[in-house]
Amino acid sequence: MDLLISFIPVIVIVIMIIGFKIRGDIAGVVGWILTLIIAYFFFDTALDIGLIASAKGALASMAVTGMGFFGLLQITFMQESGALQRIVVAIKAVAPDSKACQIMIINVIIGTALVSVGATPTVILSPIMFALGYSVVVSIALPCIGYDSLCTYAMLAAPVVTLSDILTGAGFVMPNGAAPTVQNISIFFSHYLPVITPFIALAMLMMAGGPKLLKEGIVPALITGFGMGFSAMAVSYIGVGIVLTGVIAAAVTFVIMILYMKIRKIKVYNTSVLTEEDREIEKTMPLWKALSPWILLIAFCLVTNFVTPLYDLLYKDWEMRVILFPGDAGQPLRIIWQAFFWVFVSTILASVLIIKPKKGTWKTILQKWNKRWAAPTISSIIYFCIAYVMMYSAYAAVGDGGAWVMVDETKNIISMWANAAADAFGWFYPIANGFLGLVSGFVTGSETSTVALFANYNLISSEILGLNPLVVIASGAVASGLASVITPVKLQQASSSIDKIGSEGAVLRHVIPYALILVTISVVMSQIFALTY
Repeated sequence: MDLLISFIPVIVIVIMIIGFKIRGDIAGVVGWILTLIIAYFFFDTALDIGLIASAKGALASMAVTGMGFFGLLQITFMQESGALQRIVVAIKAVAPDSKACQIMIINVIIGTALVSVGATPTVILSPIMFALGYSVVVSIALPCIGYDSLCTYAMLAAPVVTLSDILTGAGFVMPNGAAPTVQNISIFFSHYLPVITPFIALAMLMMAGGPKLLKEGIVPALITGFGMGFSAMAVSYIGVGIVLTGVIAAAVTFVIMILYMKIRKIKVYNTSVLTEEDREIEKTMPLWKALSPWILLIAFCLVTNFVTPLYDLLYKDWEMRVILFPGDAGQPLRIIWQAFFWVFVSTILASVLIIKPKKGTWKTILQKWNKRWAAPTISSIIYFCIAYVMMYSAYAAVGDGGAWVMVDETKNIISMWANAAADAFGWFYPIANGFLGLVSGFVTGSETSTVALFANYNLISSEILGLNPLVVIASGAVASGLASVITPVKLQQASSSIDKIGSEGAVLRHVIPYALILVTISVVMSQIFALTY
């Protein structure tokens, strides 16, 4: 009965989003309130413990929340200044003579690079695909799935950084006795990519043109898949620039793709497809100027991550760790190192020094941004809050110092889930956890939220079963990343960007089989890794 009660918030959220089509942020708030109530009445968690745990979750969400908050500001600025329209025109002329190459470059290579630095490819690329003549379903689906394999490295590898902080806070150590680093975690995730990415590329061709396009484009699809996958793996093992994995992998793969196209005599850039309206937009500003916010952002990220003294200062010395209760390991904020700080800086600098929008433009930007930021920001925070209330259920302040300790392990929601899962699935737990990650990704729309919700859960289950916890955690996280193509939030973002609200159902029916196949591949890999690591 306790197990069933503990799932009530999750079930209610799913029903609200799927059954009643209620926004994720509203459903999340309801789920959070239910979690506090259930934790208080059924799992011996005082209200103040639940609220402080929620605050800790809100702090843990900062990397994701900040990127959404300031990322929306940047995109709104680029739209209202005309920069985004100029970029759209440029991308329209990319590989128009080869559908397969065009699909790979726009949706996988460019999409991965965009999401890596915090942009939203579902919003940016869907209008481009639609303008190129692709169907509504294809224009929505492909930008949603193109970056899925490297979703772990989205927003400067926020899922990896978040997991590193969670595991360190939980006291998890590597075999050498040290806390897990971003590199340790990245290596485990990267093992999926040389297999998953080619399959995603092939699936995209099937979505766009069926067996005929798959046959015609199998070579560029495999070039893209293997190029992205092995490049990302190399970055992880080298251990330098992990937070820019998506950008590095995209750049390497783009060079390989250009070489392939040169050999096959396929034009990489062909402006003959541009309309008169496009050419007028071209005249408004140079492409480098339109790209300046992203160029500056990448430059700042390179400097703060590759210049060792600066990295040590911003990441380690200025970690700004916040401790909320006695015995708390603390939550490092690293505000000046975080990507969202540099998104804000790059936006302001590009506006003041380079793009220089017309007078009154910023008033419009702020008005539109004010209408956009609240829902995704609340949603981003609230799911972390739910995760942390569950994580600290059955905790109480004890002793003279008032340190928090788990009073009754059987009343801790995460511990209870872990024991139940271990009993039910045994050594096949990585497979079950992968499909659980798919469901979580569908509901929350975020791999980072899935990591926050299930990291401790996976940690305990792995210990019970004698499995490598990083492999188990990766099984759910990778699957939740693959859920991007079916999550309502991203499908709605993409459909609204081409004024086709209401098309989500048709897209969902089209892509669900692909999502299930891809997740099945990932969980089989997880089970193999679980047996070999």
